[in-house]
Amino acid sequence: MVGGGATLNVRGVRASATVAAVYGFFLLFAQFAFVELIRAAGRGHTEEKVLLGVMALAGVAAGFITAWRGAHPSMIRRALVAAALSSALAPISGNMPGALAVAALTGSALGVSTVALAALLPGWCGLPWVGLGTGIGYAVCNLPFVFQQSPAHQSWIAAGLAIIGALVMPESAAWKQQGEKPNTLPFPAAVLLFTALVWMDSAAFFIIQHAADLKSATWGAGHLWRNAALHLVFAVISGLCLHRGARRLVPLAAWGLLAVASLCVNSASTRDIAGLFYPAGVSLYSVALVAWPGWLSGAPDSKSAAWRAAWLFAVAGWFGSANGIGMAQTLQRVPAGFIAIAGVVLLLALLRFNRSHMRPALAVAAVTACGLPATKQASPSQATAAQRGRIIYQSEGCIHCHSRYSRPGSPDESIWGPAPDPKTVLAEQPVLIGNRRQGPDLTNIGARRSEAWLKAHFLNPSALYQGSVMPSYAHLFADGRGDDLVRFLKESGIESTAQLMGSQSIWNPIGSALEYDAKALFARHCAACHGVDGMGKGPLANQFLIPPANLRDGPFIRTQAADDLETAIARVIKFGVIGSDMPGHETLTDGEILALARMLREWRH
Repeated sequence: MVGGGATLNVRGVRASATVAAVYGFFLLFAQFAFVELIRAAGRGHTEEKVLLGVMALAGVAAGFITAWRGAHPSMIRRALVAAALSSALAPISGNMPGALAVAALTGSALGVSTVALAALLPGWCGLPWVGLGTGIGYAVCNLPFVFQQSPAHQSWIAAGLAIIGALVMPESAAWKQQGEKPNTLPFPAAVLLFTALVWMDSAAFFIIQHAADLKSATWGAGHLWRNAALHLVFAVISGLCLHRGARRLVPLAAWGLLAVASLCVNSASTRDIAGLFYPAGVSLYSVALVAWPGWLSGAPDSKSAAWRAAWLFAVAGWFGSANGIGMAQTLQRVPAGFIAIAGVVLLLALLRFNRSHMRPALAVAAVTACGLPATKQASPSQATAAQRGRIIYQSEGCIHCHSRYSRPGSPDESIWGPAPDPKTVLAEQPVLIGNRRQGPDLTNIGARRSEAWLKAHFLNPSALYQGSVMPSYAHLFADGRGDDLVRFLKESGIESTAQLMGSQSIWNPIGSALEYDAKALFARHCAACHGVDGMGKGPLANQFLIPPANLRDGPFIRTQAADDLETAIARVIKFGVIGSDMPGHETLTDGEILALARMLREWRH
C-alpha cells in the first residue's frame, strides 16, 4: 500500500468521485441535455446528426491523442474544466456555429477524460471503487430533482459535476499491472463483447426513450428513485464481482438482464419487470467497460492501457452507440432479433477461439449480422409504425372530423401553423385533406403536441378539454394500434417546428381581457394539469414525465423571452411550449388569452 491504509482509502474515495463526475457529465449532458437543447432550438434532423457526429469525431480523435501523448492527471483536470465550460455555454449557444463549438469541445473533453481516467485508475484504487463511482454517476442522473430539470438546468448541473471532478481527483500514483493472464479478456474479444452490449443498449434506450408508453413504465417520474438505487447497487455488485474474478460472468449477466428487459418492455403486462432489469444490466456492463483497459486487458503499463481504452471507446462506445441509435430510428418496439444478435456475438467473443484466423471471420460475421436488422427495416414491404398509424387514421374515420390542410394566406396559418406544399398533399395515397373541420386541423400536429399529450388525449379527451365531443380511443392501446396512431400524428408536420417557434417569438395578442372570466377559462383549459390553484398538481399531472409548471411560484424554465412577463405568458398559452408536453390553446381568442395571462402574472406578484 502507498502511504498506509488511510491514505489509500482517501485516494479510493477521490478516484470514485472522479469516475462519478466524468460519467455523470457524460450521461446528463452529452446523452440527454445537449440533444434536448438541439431539438428545443428547432434544429432539423440533419443538423442534429451533424452536431452529434462532430462530438463523436472529436471524442475519438481526442482519445487517440491522449493515448499517444500518455495519460496524466493534469489531462483529466483540464478536460473536466473544458467539459464544464461547454455545458455551461450550451444553453446560450443559439446559433449553429456556437452549437458546433459546444459539440466539438464536449467530445474532446470526453475523449481525453475517459481514456486518461481508464488508464490511470489502477494506480489510484481497486475495482470496487470503480463500481461505486460508476453507480453514483448513474444514480445522480436518475434522481428526480435532476432527471426532471429543464435541459438548461441539467447542463448547469453537469457543469457542476465536472468541476467537482476536477477538484477532487487524485494526483499521480505508481501504476501497477492489474489482473493475471487467465483473467484477461483479449482485445478482439473485448471489442466484440462491449460493442454488442453498447449497440443493444443504445438501440433499446432510443426506442424506449421515444415511445411514451415504454418510457413512462421504465423511467417515468414514479420510478426514478428506484432506478437510481438499482443503478448504484448493481454497479457496486459489478465492481465486487470483477474484483473476485467473475470477469466473463459480469458481461454475460448484463446481456441476460438487458435481454429480459428488452423483451418485457414490449408488452404492457410485463413492463414493470423491464423497469427493474434494465438499469441493473446497464450498470453491470458499464463498470466492466470502464475497468477493462486497466484491469482486464493485460496492459503492462498506463500507456498501453490508454491505447486499449482509446480503441475500445472509439469502437464500442462511439461507433457501437451510433449504430444502435441509427438502426432504431423508426422502431417503436425492441426487436427480438437485436437481442439474439447481441447474444450470439457475446457468446462467440467469450469462447476465445484459439485459431487466430477465426477472429477476422468472427468480426466479419458480427458486422454482417448487425447490419441485417437495418436492411430488413429498410425493406419497403415492412410498414413502419407511422405507416401503420396512417392506416388506422383512415380506418377510425379521423378524416370526418379533422382536416390536414392549413390553408395558405388565411388565418389558418396563424392558428394551425404553416401551410403544406399542395403538390405534396395531393401526392398522398389516399389524400387525407379531410372534408370538414369539427376538430382541430392536424397539418402540423407533430410540432404542436407531444406524444405523451396525444396519448392522454386519445385515452380521455374530455379530461383535457371539458365538453369535448371527441370519443375515447383507449381501446386502440390494448394492442398497440394507439401507439402507431400517435407515431403517425407525431411525424405530421414535425418539420415545421422551427417556423412555429419563430411565429411564437413575434406574436403579440390584440384585444381586451375585460369581458372574459379568467378563473372560468383556467378551470376549463388549465386546471386538469396545473390544478385549480395553479400549483402544478392537477389530476392529469402524473401522466407526463416532466410535471406541469407551478404557475404560482415555480420557475418558468422554458418560457421564451419577451418584452414583459404578460406577453411571455400569453405566447405560451397560445402556442404551448414546443418540444414539451405543454399544449397550445390555438382556438382561444386574443382576449381570452390576455385574460388568462393577466391573472397568471398577478399570481406571480
